[in-house]
Amino acid sequence: MTTATRLGTAMPGRRQILLPLALAPVAGWAVWAAGTPEAPSHPAGPFHLPLDESTAIWRDLGAVRMGGLAGDPQFPVKVSALDGRPVTVCGFMVPLTDGAAHNRFILSANPMGCPACESPGPATMMHVHTAIALPATREPLTLTGTLRLRPQEGLFYRLDRAEQRWA
Repeated sequence: MTTATRLGTAMPGRRQILLPLALAPVAGWAVWAAGTPEAPSHPAGPFHLPLDESTAIWRDLGAVRMGGLAGDPQFPVKVSALDGRPVTVCGFMVPLTDGAAHNRFILSANPMGCPACESPGPATMMHVHTAIALPATREPLTLTGTLRLRPQEGLFYRLDRAEQRWA
């Protein structure tokens, strides 16, 4: 007598477990062969927020390309001119730690997980340093601060001495 029989429950057999696993690739092929619908898109293009003076900077920052032997970022002249200058940018907070408020976080051009948005990359995110911690939010933030190119944090951009700007 097996343990399952003694306990009064029937254990699933090998066939009951392996059959669904064997059919998964077939189901995936059927979906692929039927074609997928067009990817959703925003009226503003690859970015979630509408084009205005606080979001237009993302289009410029996103134009950076990797180049050279070391694969360093190649900034367009328009972006290079912004290094060390005050800028205003609107984006979405991506906290780096748990907590209700943050003074160091990532600001992204698109919210994380939006299927219609462009995939996040180092050119569409910046590391933000604020003097006053800002409450965590999923709503867009408009920040003003000093833009730095090629910071040491791994992203292409950093916004120093950032302050929230209220509309």
